[in-house]
Amino acid sequence: MKIKRQRLSGSGMVFLVFSVGLLVFFCTFGLQMIRVFSEGKKPYQSVVSLEGLEWGEEFVAELKKIPGLHSLAPAVEIPVRLRAEDYTMDAVWTGVELEGLEMQVSRSREVPLGSTPVLLLGEGSLAAMTDRNGHGASEEKQKEFLERYGEMDWQYCLTGEGEEEENWKPCLVAATLASPADGIYMAYGQAETLAGTKETDRFLLTVRGKGNYERALGYFQCH
Repeated sequence: MKIKRQRLSGSGMVFLVFSVGLLVFFCTFGLQMIRVFSEGKKPYQSVVSLEGLEWGEEFVAELKKIPGLHSLAPAVEIPVRLRAEDYTMDAVWTGVELEGLEMQVSRSREVPLGSTPVLLLGEGSLAAMTDRNGHGASEEKQKEFLERYGEMDWQYCLTGEGEEEENWKPCLVAATLASPADGIYMAYGQAETLAGTKETDRFLLTVRGKGNYERALGYFQCH
């Protein structure tokens, strides 16, 4: 059986090119709209200070004006010095309700909560580590610490106001985080006990949508 081939006329060829171009346009436009929609729904977080702000009806009314606001949960920040092997660094531990932390866990293990602080290390949180000679930890060394987090001897001492001498105590690492990568986090209850106070002016802000988040940050930073 012979198949008769037909050649496209000039107008047919133009229509075909136009159709393909239109299809590519709508595919590209659709992908962009999906990305924009996703970013509009994506939650963004950071710890903000309420210093200078008074919690009351007026403040709550202002919060309600923030588009995309999901939550404003208490947080505790604890200045510490962290030690592992011959390396140390000054850091801030952030205590939050872990269920409300938008995180991507890269490694984890089960560690019971007790009197010993249990930490979640961001994968970029060890960049300030230095050895006894003041040399910074290489990326390879930082990676080694993260990979061996469960078997290493982690220690800490408080460095906040009133802490005059180093009093090293043990701490544990339960997980490493791909996101948020720069911080060191712990359960809010443990942080509150360690800080010795139930008062805080720090809160974990969660806002959906990048633009909404940036506007919300601007509100807290201008006060």
